[in-house]
Amino acid sequence: MRFSIPRNEFLTRLESVSTAVASKTVKPILSGILFRTAEDSKLELIATDLETSIKTYVQPSEISGTGQFVVDAKVLLEIMRNLPDGKVFFEFQDTNLVIRMEKSRFVLPTMSGEEFPEVEPAQGGWELETSVTALEIMIDRVLFCAAKDEFMRNLNGVYWELEGGYLRLVAADGFRLALAEEKTNQNLEDHFLLTLKSMKDLQSSIKTAGSDDMKIVYDGTRVGFYFDGTEMVARVVEADFPDYKKVLPKAFKTRVVANTSSLSDAIRRASIAARLGSDSIKIEIKEDNMKLIAKSPDHGESSEELEIKKDGEDLIIAFNPKFLLEATKKIDTEEVELNFVDSNSPLQMNPVDVEGYLYIIMPIRLI
Repeated sequence: MRFSIPRNEFLTRLESVSTAVASKTVKPILSGILFRTAEDSKLELIATDLETSIKTYVQPSEISGTGQFVVDAKVLLEIMRNLPDGKVFFEFQDTNLVIRMEKSRFVLPTMSGEEFPEVEPAQGGWELETSVTALEIMIDRVLFCAAKDEFMRNLNGVYWELEGGYLRLVAADGFRLALAEEKTNQNLEDHFLLTLKSMKDLQSSIKTAGSDDMKIVYDGTRVGFYFDGTEMVARVVEADFPDYKKVLPKAFKTRVVANTSSLSDAIRRASIAARLGSDSIKIEIKEDNMKLIAKSPDHGESSEELEIKKDGEDLIIAFNPKFLLEATKKIDTEEVELNFVDSNSPLQMNPVDVEGYLYIIMPIRLI
C-alpha cells in the first residue's frame, strides 16, 4: 500500500483520532492507530482504549493498493508535528511503514491490523441533531467540576440528561457542581453517564471539526458522536449519578452582583495567603461591600474589598478559593450573580441575565 497526503491535513485528522489511544495499557496494539483502506480511495484511521473509540477518514492525494496495519500513535504524531508543510509519502512494506518527505525518511515497525479490536457503532435507540460549537461550550463549562478520582465512578464523569426539550450536562465532585443546558429541537427524555476520559476525548476531538453539524446516537449502552467525517463511540458508565436537583437551592436570602473580572482578581490575590494557611477565604457581605479575607498563621493575611450590588441580608461565609476562582473563569458576562441562602448552605453562581449555565459551591465551616 502506498499513499501521499498534505502534512497539515493529515495531522489534523491524526490528532483528532489519537485522543482515544490508550495511555496506559498491557496490550501494545491499543497504543497504536489502525490504518485501513476504505471505499472511494479513502483511508480509515481508528483508535480505541476499549472504552472510547474514534474513527475518522482521510482522503490521500494519491493511493494504490489495499491493506491494513497498526502504527504507534505517539511516534507517528511526533514525526508529523516536526515535519514541514508539504506532501508526505507513505509506503507500507512487509511489516514496516516508510515515511518520506524531501530529505527526511523514517521507518516505523507496525503491528497486524487483524489483531486490532473491532469498533462497533452505536445502533438503534434515539438520534439527536445538535451543534458542535454549542456542545463544545457546554463541555468546557462543566468538565472541570467532575471528580478526578477514578474510583468515584458515579462522579468521575459527566451526566447527560435530556428533559423538557433541553440537553443538560452536569458534573460534580462532592464539593461543587456545574450545570449547562441547551435547547434542542427534539422532545427526548433520557439520561446517561460518560467517564471523564471519554469526555476529554470528545472535547479534544471536536476541536478539529471543520463542520458545525453533529449527530448523537444512544442505544442504551453506547453513545455515538458523528461529526465532520469522524465517528466517536463511548460506553456509558453503569453507575447512578446523584440526584443533582436536590442540591439546587430553591430560594435565596442574599443576592450579590459583582464585576466578574474584579471578583476574579480579588479571589486570586486572596488565595495567595489562603494556599499558605487554611486554604479558605472568608467573605463578609455588608451593605454594598464585599470583603475577602485569608489568613495564614506563618505567612500573614490578605484582605480585599469590592463594591457590589446587594439585595437581602448581610452574610459571613467561607469557601475554598480554588472553587470560586475556577467558576468565575467560566462566567463570560461582565457581571456575575452570587446567590446565598445562609453561611452553611451552597452558593449558586451564575452570569447576570444569561440563562444556560450555573455553578453550585459548598461552603467551608467557619471556625
